[in-house]
Amino acid sequence: MISLVGNRMGRREIRWGYVLLAALLSTILAGLAAAGLYALLTQEWNPLVLLVGPVVGLVGTGLTLLVALRTPVQRLPMLY
Repeated sequence: MISLVGNRMGRREIRWGYVLLAALLSTILAGLAAAGLYALLTQEWNPLVLLVGPVVGLVGTGLTLLVALRTPVQRLPMLY
């Protein structure tokens, strides 16, 4: 599992590289899933459905980052 926020010597540290990686992967996967599901259910193709994936991916990454920021420092994984 990718840890977006870690504990380095008792301080909270955001791992921006992993945040960008998680956002990129989640937008790609959500876009493909939304397009595939839409095409499967409607038997049509609409390229506007591809806009749903980035929105869902960015919102999901933002919510994951907010949850990690609200987690107490002691429960975050240690960074070395």
